[in-house]
Amino acid sequence: MKKDLTPKVRFDGYKKAWKKEKLSRIVDVKNGMDYKHLQRGDIPVYGTGGYMLSVNEALSYKDDAVGIGRKGTIDKPYILKAPFWTVDTLFYAVPKENNDINFVFGLFQNVDWKKKDESTGVPSLTKNAINDTDVFVTDYVEQKTIGEYFKNFDDMIKLHQQEIDRLVCVRKAMIEKMFPQNGADVPAVRFGQYKEPWRLCQFSEIFKERHIIDTISDEYPQLAFTIEEGVIRPEDKKTNKRDFLIIDKANKKYLQTEYDDIIYNPANVIYGAIHRNALGKGCVSPIYKIFYTDQDSTFMECIVRHPRFIKEISRSMEGTVKKLRTLKPKAFLEKRAYIAPSLEEQQQIGEYFRQMDRLIEIEREELEKIKHIKSACMEKMFV
Repeated sequence: MKKDLTPKVRFDGYKKAWKKEKLSRIVDVKNGMDYKHLQRGDIPVYGTGGYMLSVNEALSYKDDAVGIGRKGTIDKPYILKAPFWTVDTLFYAVPKENNDINFVFGLFQNVDWKKKDESTGVPSLTKNAINDTDVFVTDYVEQKTIGEYFKNFDDMIKLHQQEIDRLVCVRKAMIEKMFPQNGADVPAVRFGQYKEPWRLCQFSEIFKERHIIDTISDEYPQLAFTIEEGVIRPEDKKTNKRDFLIIDKANKKYLQTEYDDIIYNPANVIYGAIHRNALGKGCVSPIYKIFYTDQDSTFMECIVRHPRFIKEISRSMEGTVKKLRTLKPKAFLEKRAYIAPSLEEQQQIGEYFRQMDRLIEIEREELEKIKHIKSACMEKMFV
């Protein structure tokens, strides 16, 4: 069937059909080996995707370009602001006269670049493949209008990502300030009414292991656990979805977990696989270890997830091969840390970080919403 050469959604005033063209008619495609116009210089590079490149050669011309990796990251094009550095693992596409850079960026985003290298199985590209790719384009005036529209989305995405990065940095800094460091018994920053020194406490005094074997039920549904996010719903897991391999799932044995439990993966705890259950009742794989406490759980999560504590944990892991080393419950309970002497102080600190985490989550939700809207609009506004 003949492809309709008009997008489903257009700005008012534009009626002409779009034209089918090869990318080579729209952009000049070069790669990092094209050194004809290169000169040495210490010039920074930045792109809308936040990607940073580093090489000793710098391209010097007035136009911006679309950058796209040859291998591995070919599905993540981004805009380079001239002048910029270039590398031999990068293609850069400079729009020809009467073609808008932001519109061209949209064209690159709409192409499925994932072609496998037969020798490695890694998604890769060639310069000829880019040049020979078919795209559909309109005149410069409409290109400019569409390009500016999507640039506004990219600007919003960039601002939300910057705010997330800022909040994460603030959170990290406050963890350092609000918990004792380097053997001290008081933190550098403290809520004003609290003066007593913190007490050094062994975990066996404040944690108890929860080891209740159960099957999945309405009250205790199946949950998943990841290094990055901790306890999540199975449908929210981005990778390694292997539930379809489980036979007789209804009778499979799991471990019960409750809201505010501290859970860790014995093999991956040194990579950050230790979190508070912030989701609720459920069942998780029996490979995990689960503990509960009468202290403030968010406060305790800040302690057990601190990089310095994670590093200390690595010394207590048993096993001869790094990937097979595990942290047994006994070793976990033998750990010690300074904790605030009153539950009230712990709760105030815990609430501070709960609020901080909620702010970060709100920004992330807003970021994902904008990305989703942008993606939906691109489907409708490009041919």
